[in-house]
Amino acid sequence: MRREDAPAAATAKPDKDDAYEPVTGRDQETVQCVRACEAEAAAKTASDYEHVVWAYGVLWSLFAGYGVLLWRRAVAQRQDLAELRRRIDEA
Repeated sequence: MRREDAPAAATAKPDKDDAYEPVTGRDQETVQCVRACEAEAAAKTASDYEHVVWAYGVLWSLFAGYGVLLWRRAVAQRQDLAELRRRIDEA
């Protein structure tokens, strides 16, 4: 049975509060197969989100490390500049 052949009440969109939509026109085996495929897709999507979180974590760690490196170099440069000013003032 195709979707167009289903009664109008079964094809009506569910209310905002009611997300349940009864399955019509499919045998139990097909319903189980679809549910298994949807579960597999949901697991894959969740796995992909985990990879995205790890990628952001690695990138932020690299940015933080680079920031610390720049900060340390700036401190060393200020010390060198202070040393040069001291030498110029002595001369």
